[in-house]
Amino acid sequence: MSKRRFQHIIGFFLILLFISTSGCSVKNQATKDFMEGGANAQTGATQPAPQAAPLDQAVVDNAPDDDEYDAPLETIPDPLYGWNHFWYRFNDLFYMGLMRPFAIGYKTVMPEPVRTGLKNAYDNFIFPIRFVNCLLQLKPAGAAREFGRFMINSTFGLGGFFDLAKSDPNLQPGDEDFGQTLAYYGMGDGFYIVWPFIGPSSLRDSFGLVGDAAANPLTYIFGLWGMYGEDNPWYWSYVIRGADIFNRLPDKIDNLETLKKSAIDPYASLRDAYIQYRRNAIKN
Repeated sequence: MSKRRFQHIIGFFLILLFISTSGCSVKNQATKDFMEGGANAQTGATQPAPQAAPLDQAVVDNAPDDDEYDAPLETIPDPLYGWNHFWYRFNDLFYMGLMRPFAIGYKTVMPEPVRTGLKNAYDNFIFPIRFVNCLLQLKPAGAAREFGRFMINSTFGLGGFFDLAKSDPNLQPGDEDFGQTLAYYGMGDGFYIVWPFIGPSSLRDSFGLVGDAAANPLTYIFGLWGMYGEDNPWYWSYVIRGADIFNRLPDKIDNLETLKKSAIDPYASLRDAYIQYRRNAIKN
């Protein structure tokens, strides 16, 4: 195998990795506690603006309690059960086994305000994803809100490290992504699918990952694999994205532990809670 061919293969897998993790970044924005937002969504309460939340925390909030299993739940076809259950177990072992000690150590040495500030800064950096999707969904008020948040937090919030904009009821964080945009134009969930390292998704949201990656500033600043010449530091796309994922790891593991403790069947609870969370996000 020639050196160039080998580079192309490695580049292809790196692009797939970036596309998948870019989509997760939108769904894992650290903004406001979804425990309140999810409850309001289920009871029909209205809010001045959509509330975003870390996906795993949202899933925990939407997971049914043991005494709610008799109630009808929103479901999604799961024809790939064998594949999905295998990768569910793999992800569980990876995060709860291999990565848990690293997450505990990082949480111990890194103060929570710093971790929150880093999450805020990254969420502020990828504001084009939310801004573009607001426009595509014909939500000018949402696009204006995202632009206003970006300007305030980028200047007075020290590059987004401090989310000062959320103190204004009209500038609460949003969570629009391409999966929601596809739903806006009539694309259904499709079927449930679990991806390695990423976790729960659907056919529609998997397609949405590609759009999220295209709108991620890292893509057009650094590229994904030598897109702008050999001298371009494309690897920074993966370094920055990887650092953000690791920074969110303690919260992710805590939320997964909460889900497993409160569920009779963690796999089914994660699946049902995911689809409920995504449908609530689309309704907003």
